[in-house]
Amino acid sequence: MAMGLTLPVIFLAPWLFGGDLLAPTGTLDRVLPGLHADPAHTTHLLMSDTTYQFLPWELEVRHALKRLRLPLWSDRLDGGSSPWVNPQAAVLSPIAMLARLGQIQYFLLLSLALKILVAFEGTWLLARRLGRSRAAALVAAASFTLGGGLMSWALFPHSAAVAWVPWLALGTIVVCRRPTPRAVAATALIAAALLLAGHPETALAGGLFAAACGLGLRRRKTGLRRSLAAAALAALVGFGLAAPQLVPFLRAVPGSQRSRDMLAAGMPAYDFHALRPATWFLPADVAYLRAPVSPRAYGLPYGGRFQGPFDWVDALSGYAGLAAFAGAMVAALALRDRRAWPFLGFAVAALLLVAGFLPFARVIFAVPALRVPAWPRLLPVGCLGIAIAAAFGCDLMLYGRGTGGRRRFRPIPNGAGRGRRRWQVAAALAAAAAISLAVDRSPQVLLVWALLACVPLAARWRPSVAALALVGALALDLVPWSQRLLPHGDSRLFYPPNPLTATLARETGGGSWRSVGMDLMVYPSLLPVYGLAELRPNNVLAPSDQLAVLRLAFGFAPTADNYYARFARVDHPLLSFLNVRAVVGNIYLPRPRTLVPLPEPRSLPFVVFRNDRALPRWFVPAAVDVIEPAGLASWIDGLTEPGRVAVFRDQAGSWVSPPGTRAVRAARLLAARPGHVELEVPGQGVRLLATSLPSPTGWHATAAGGRQLATLTVDGAFLGVLCPADVSRFAVDFVPPGLGAGIGMLALALGALALLLWQGARS
Repeated sequence: MAMGLTLPVIFLAPWLFGGDLLAPTGTLDRVLPGLHADPAHTTHLLMSDTTYQFLPWELEVRHALKRLRLPLWSDRLDGGSSPWVNPQAAVLSPIAMLARLGQIQYFLLLSLALKILVAFEGTWLLARRLGRSRAAALVAAASFTLGGGLMSWALFPHSAAVAWVPWLALGTIVVCRRPTPRAVAATALIAAALLLAGHPETALAGGLFAAACGLGLRRRKTGLRRSLAAAALAALVGFGLAAPQLVPFLRAVPGSQRSRDMLAAGMPAYDFHALRPATWFLPADVAYLRAPVSPRAYGLPYGGRFQGPFDWVDALSGYAGLAAFAGAMVAALALRDRRAWPFLGFAVAALLLVAGFLPFARVIFAVPALRVPAWPRLLPVGCLGIAIAAAFGCDLMLYGRGTGGRRRFRPIPNGAGRGRRRWQVAAALAAAAAISLAVDRSPQVLLVWALLACVPLAARWRPSVAALALVGALALDLVPWSQRLLPHGDSRLFYPPNPLTATLARETGGGSWRSVGMDLMVYPSLLPVYGLAELRPNNVLAPSDQLAVLRLAFGFAPTADNYYARFARVDHPLLSFLNVRAVVGNIYLPRPRTLVPLPEPRSLPFVVFRNDRALPRWFVPAAVDVIEPAGLASWIDGLTEPGRVAVFRDQAGSWVSPPGTRAVRAARLLAARPGHVELEVPGQGVRLLATSLPSPTGWHATAAGGRQLATLTVDGAFLGVLCPADVSRFAVDFVPPGLGAGIGMLALALGALALLLWQGARS
């Protein structure tokens, strides 16, 4: 525990006690006027998701919690969206909740310190539970904590999830071996923490890893059925505890753009030759095989030309250190201990799957449901498998074999197999070094391998000295390497006040109207940090219907690989329907025909344009067209008046829009907060209230006496409400679909948890 508490302080000392922030603030230099970043602060632009997604989401969550309400809806993000449905907003993450005790600029730093603590102590306990020595457990914990599995994703929600995986694996092993009520309850709580950590794909990978460990290390006396039943009960209770957030997320996944993009993907082309092993993998992914063998398998991290697959973050997430690679090779080639097999097997299987091994790839692309997850998220969990397997190999190098249990490992006397085992260890180390040095032979790598070669030699004389050499090799390798993966940010560039956002705030009334950037101006989710409502989604869970409308009108077409798409054709009338009052451009882009430029010399080369035709977010339209869903594209293409809206024929039912052309009439706003609006609708007879609020399936309109009003889809993706002739006032509320079912599952899970704890106390 002392080492777990000390490691974050030592490792993060440059950020804890220096003047730099743990955030890639240099990314803002290019999107806001008057900022000039030092080159030292622009080396991690790849991590721009932290400044354009995670921190804006975190700020919205903080605003909601500060006002003592759940962050079920945000009027500012993505044209209107639900942080609750977005797991990466980490609304209920235990690590994020603790980190929220600090200021927002230190949120990433505090989160990483907590991740290091959780991951280190969980891995230590897992290794000790498997009978490993203290030295071997230290190597395993440090390798996993400082390796790419955690540090490559240090600022992302992925690492918050992977930090809980060793705890879940430990709980599953205990439950499968000796299923007691208290063990099941504890494992269920760990499972809930993992599911709420912020990244479901990593949680899925962690669950697969824990299942492999539990089933691979179960006791025969316990029985397979009993072990499976206990593990399944823990998983169900854990899912139930996290259900209020998980069920709405699972309801949103099928309709998201990410799912449709992944389902539309096809099998990449490949050229298979049986005698050429490199062709047994997909060409774009085969380079992942180099990830575990060298710290410079793809070049100097963030310091030179990238020579790997996809990007630095994904490629480096499979590296656990040379000490871990050497220990895992020793465990694989020189050890006969079945307790190491689940960890080695999972690490190898994860590496083959991520590298596009053709038998695995053909199955994935043949089954549509298997295309949705991002399988490279297995690599961080595979690092844990390598680290635990390395603990077995380290004990073999240090002590010859283990005594089992938790007692300290001791050198064994020379016996019949001792000499043969020493040669096996030497051969395994030589093989690991040959593979690693074939990829990179930099001086630092050579020095680390020299120290590792001294470990079995020193172990014959004094194991404690050998253990120091092993830890020294690990520190020399991983500490400088993992610190290179973290950005150094300038506190002066952390969302500073600037004339551009000040002008936008003045034009939009502080968020009453929306803003948007032409082309790639002011990336999505940046403006909400300044209290401005953004139109463009910047979320892989954005509804595909909403993005389809934006693509048809403005050519805005983000994908799972390219979040930052261009926004064009700002003269389209749909811009006014979407409540956009201010548009950001620059002096180099074509000037819009229907927008008025505002004189603001301090913002140059940025230019702010005013849209005087912008409509309020809720209004009675001038005319309504009833169309078929297949005719939406042609209707948007021919739209000339922003006050004219379209509804689908199957939703309109018997309602018919009154003939004739009228003026747009704004609804009177009586009260509003995120996710709740009270309105008074003008006019007589049955009226359609049109809004530019996306996600119409989550909104409910209620008149006096609890009377439910009919809702329908306007302009293909937005909320509309049919207001009867005898109703003029009503409220519109947003409830994430599936939240009620999730709360019901939570109640059942709490009852099961209480029963388990009572049974444990009774026994």
